[in-house]
Amino acid sequence: MTTSVNQTQPSVDGQVSRQIRRDLMIFTGFIAAGFILSVNLDVVGLLYGLAGTYENIQLSKVIGTVIVACVGLTLYVITRYHSHIRDLRSRLSAEERARKMAMHDQLTGLPNRRHLKGVLNWLLSESGDARRVGVVMLNVDRFRAFNDAHTRPVGDEVLINIGRVLNMRAGVEGFVSRLESDDFVVLMPGMGEDELMDWLSATLTAIEAPMIIGQQEHSVSVTAGAAIGLVDGRDAETLLHRASLALRRAKDASRGWFAFFKTGMDEIVRQRAQFESDLWTAIRNDEINPHFQPLVHLRDGKPRGYEILARWTHPTRGPIPPDQFIPVAEASGAISDMTMNLFRKACREAANLEGAPHLSLNVSPLMLHDEQLALKLLRFMEEHNFAPQRLEIELTEAALVTDIAAARNILMALREHGVRIALDNFGTGHASLTQLRLLPFDKLKIDRSFVRRITTDAEAAALVRAAIAMARALGLVVVAEGVENADQARMLAGMGCDMAQGFHFGRAKATVEQRTAKTEPAPVEPVAAEVAVG
Repeated sequence: MTTSVNQTQPSVDGQVSRQIRRDLMIFTGFIAAGFILSVNLDVVGLLYGLAGTYENIQLSKVIGTVIVACVGLTLYVITRYHSHIRDLRSRLSAEERARKMAMHDQLTGLPNRRHLKGVLNWLLSESGDARRVGVVMLNVDRFRAFNDAHTRPVGDEVLINIGRVLNMRAGVEGFVSRLESDDFVVLMPGMGEDELMDWLSATLTAIEAPMIIGQQEHSVSVTAGAAIGLVDGRDAETLLHRASLALRRAKDASRGWFAFFKTGMDEIVRQRAQFESDLWTAIRNDEINPHFQPLVHLRDGKPRGYEILARWTHPTRGPIPPDQFIPVAEASGAISDMTMNLFRKACREAANLEGAPHLSLNVSPLMLHDEQLALKLLRFMEEHNFAPQRLEIELTEAALVTDIAAARNILMALREHGVRIALDNFGTGHASLTQLRLLPFDKLKIDRSFVRRITTDAEAAALVRAAIAMARALGLVVVAEGVENADQARMLAGMGCDMAQGFHFGRAKATVEQRTAKTEPAPVEPVAAEVAVG
């Protein structure tokens, strides 16, 4: 392309300069016309004739009067002309400000959607290879949660910084715009899929670099979707829509990366949108219910508590597995409402049960950005007369990586009221000994991926044994997840594991009253038998 997409309308000074040149040409033309007319009419001869006819008229006075009149007229014209230029400059400046406000985002100064569509349609109307243009739509990952965890000005600075990075990466030929909130679009003229893939990889890495805002360091990631002009569409609306479809697919697959539009993506995204809508409807209508799976002590085989698990039966599709709808709830922001509804129902179900068993509630990492989380949970317990000492909050290791400071504040507030804290799925994330010491954990739950192999894999057994030893050294209760048979239960008891849950002890059921402890105590196996596994 020979013309940059960043070219804008002429500036105020440029328009004023053109007006001055035009007016000077007109003024010069009038002077020239007057001079030619005076020569043709022999004005000087006429004046001499007039002076001879009227002897009392002095020629010098007549000429002086004419000169003074011409000078006065000239000064008047110049004064009026300067006033006209000032008015013109003021009017053009106001028009340019109004145009910029209508075509640009007020926070970042970037072009807005209206400006973007005009430029994109212009690019697509170009001839030859110039019509090929990469359209990239970017969204900041979990920006709403970031804003909730920090002040609004910090979030604004993040968006401004991302705009700067995108402008730098787009260069002179590229065009960067902000649509709304945390959505950006970049147009890269002349780029095909291979070139755009390299550009995206480098750009996403550049955005993720830590930025200093005030005295603190912050880091965010973005996810992107891309479409190619003419290949994926011949008008701005189509290309932007398909770039947004690719963005949705990228979000579903892996945040912090990108995807290109592919044929059939419309239907996939439509189905996903319908599923998300059905999920929101189910949450609003209170159709997602708690089920309870027992947490059994390995020494006597009796339940000590129950983990609250979400179950959803779709009106037409039937039961939906949790691993399908929970990620959608997290991605759509519905996870908090869903979890609170489950907890409210569970409190009502278990409030007056004999033996006062405790309940374990899984809390999504996204919920730890809500500073009111502890207050909401405590209020629910008070409403249903459920003692805080009977509640156990389960966090995955991913929650620690997301924001350990936010997690600590919320957990400490809950622990002050007697709520216990468990680290769930231990071994699958990035928890360190430092984090285990900094956060107020009472319990450690070993992930089922290790437990299910302990009777057949010596390495898995060794890892479980090491996790149990570490937890006991830190004074934590140890729970093994996913126990499916008596052999696993006996080996875990021999390793010193305190509690377990899994199909061997009972599946999750709709009511706690249906719980019966059919499991016999797990006898402790000799250590030698554990070493011989495999």
